[in-house]
Amino acid sequence: MDETRTRTMLRLALALSLALALINHVLAPKAFAATQLLFDYQFGLIRRGLAGELLRHLSGGTVSIHEIYAAAALVTLSGILAFALYLWRYLPRRTSGYLLLVLAFNSFAFASFAGNTGYLDGLLMLVAVAALFSTPNTLAGLALRLVLCAVGVLVHENMLPYFAVLIGLDLWLRTSGRNARFAIAASPVLAALAVLAILVLFAEFTPEQATDYAQHLQARAGFALDANSTDVAGRSIGQNLALMEELRGTRKYWTWVLFDGVPLFAMSLWLLWLAGRVAGNVAPLTRLFIAAAILSPLSLNLIAFDVVRFGAASVLAGFLVIGLLLRSIPGAVDRLERTLNWPHFLIVLVLNANMFTIGVNIGAGHTSQFPWVLLTQWQWFLP
Repeated sequence: MDETRTRTMLRLALALSLALALINHVLAPKAFAATQLLFDYQFGLIRRGLAGELLRHLSGGTVSIHEIYAAAALVTLSGILAFALYLWRYLPRRTSGYLLLVLAFNSFAFASFAGNTGYLDGLLMLVAVAALFSTPNTLAGLALRLVLCAVGVLVHENMLPYFAVLIGLDLWLRTSGRNARFAIAASPVLAALAVLAILVLFAEFTPEQATDYAQHLQARAGFALDANSTDVAGRSIGQNLALMEELRGTRKYWTWVLFDGVPLFAMSLWLLWLAGRVAGNVAPLTRLFIAAAILSPLSLNLIAFDVVRFGAASVLAGFLVIGLLLRSIPGAVDRLERTLNWPHFLIVLVLNANMFTIGVNIGAGHTSQFPWVLLTQWQWFLP
């Protein structure tokens, strides 16, 4: 098969991969995700309240189940579209670029990201990609990135480890001058830290406030809420650390780490290795920055019990990092072409096709795939 026809077939495979990922995994949201979309600022500043505050102004009083479904779908689809557009824009129109895109869309981490329908991670991806698309070479462009990092933390505090380091890496790769380069690259992390500090100081609830807030949310919701989500909203970092200390002594925690966390971590390590090959002969400090951008989401495992979401964010950040390297480092495209050959691609694809996480949408994993999953999709239209 000639090169032109090969690339045509790969584009078809790419379209099918993305379409099937959406059909198989973007199911109606779980109660936890739907409840968090209602968080607002009616009781003052609260973590994760920005998206719900916007929804409050758009929806008015009570939010129906179909309105929350529409919001959940928009949140997740916007993140998926942003991720796909970024990779499409910066991966090369060569065989290796198409192969990497197929791997991204068939990754079990991408399935988990898509399957957590309605989780605010989708908006964090959208904010991060908007920052990466912006021009950093002017004061206004840098200011826009800092504002986007701050907005991301108001959407969800996970913005800091998920993507603030990644945005800093992009600035590092695209600026020069040693002292200025350090300051500019660190600025997204510092901006995110500043907003997080404000949230830690002012966005904690007493037990009485948490009860009142839960009643406020239930009055707004035309559906049953997840009580645990309101507990999470008022929980301090110290309380989270104490909870994690307790959970690390349970078999449930280590089972989840072993069967979900370890495979996701292995995928992150593969992307870290691939990024190193693509980067070529760069300075050790740049390599350290690359590793931090890919692995920083995993630091959340110290404070919260969701190894699937954090591992998926690490993997997707790895694909974005390779996109950054391809657009910023001379010779990176040729090095990707030499590294990601067909046998290499097939091995990684087969491993991803046969991996699954229990965190995908319905708790115990999907009971069906296409075409039977279409029966499950009817839940979107039920009263």
